[in-house]
Amino acid sequence: MAAEGVGALVRRLGPAGDLHPAAWGTAVGNPGETWVEEEARTLWLAKVLRSPLQPGSPRTHLVRLATEEDLKAHQARQAEAEELRRAAQARASAQGLPMRLVGAELDLERTFLRLSFTAPSRVDFRELLRELGGAFRLRIELHQVGRRDAARILGEVGPCGRALCCRTFLHRLRPVPLELAFEQGLFLSPERLTGVCGRLTCCLTYEHEQYREALEGMPKVGAKVELGGRTGKVISLNVFQGTFTVQWPDGTRSEHRGSVPEDGVPPSG
Repeated sequence: MAAEGVGALVRRLGPAGDLHPAAWGTAVGNPGETWVEEEARTLWLAKVLRSPLQPGSPRTHLVRLATEEDLKAHQARQAEAEELRRAAQARASAQGLPMRLVGAELDLERTFLRLSFTAPSRVDFRELLRELGGAFRLRIELHQVGRRDAARILGEVGPCGRALCCRTFLHRLRPVPLELAFEQGLFLSPERLTGVCGRLTCCLTYEHEQYREALEGMPKVGAKVELGGRTGKVISLNVFQGTFTVQWPDGTRSEHRGSVPEDGVPPSG
């Protein structure tokens, strides 16, 4: 039997690929394995990312290790879900609803269909939901998502030419504050800040700690510094060279290396 209170962090297989805690059933598996999980009387496939884990309030229960038949069934369901998504999009467009259906998930036993969509505002889709339920003979959930989730579901390609991080390895989408871009000197290049989702790129966070360490002791942009008996203004930093550029009252500029002591004035030289 599974140890009491032992759970796992899992990622659901499929376009949404959401991350959630799950509780083990009668056995405990290993990270990297694919298991059948149960949620609200429906069966899905999920990949185990971390275990053992205190599940807290698990959203699903892991029933058994997935078999080859389960994997084939999942592929078949995903193919059918895409056909249903297209049919649902056609019906939504026919009703004049400003919805873009970006993903569809069908459970292993073909009883439940979840459709994810984007829209500029809230949409009254009650009539569409009734129509789809009658046409597809399934329990259906329409779920509105934001631009970041939509990009993850669609699995687009980032500016780097690789598959989006949120689609491949990121476990959770976290807010990316604009301060990260300023600290990395990217505020003058907006095209380098925005991902395909229209939000700040998640990769701004990857090297943030290294940037903070490199900037430690350097003057801030806009600070006044005294060098060689002259007072100038810091106009830029070169984090890779460990230097800063000062503009002098006569309009000339010079580059300097060094740190800022407690009084805020770098050493002369």
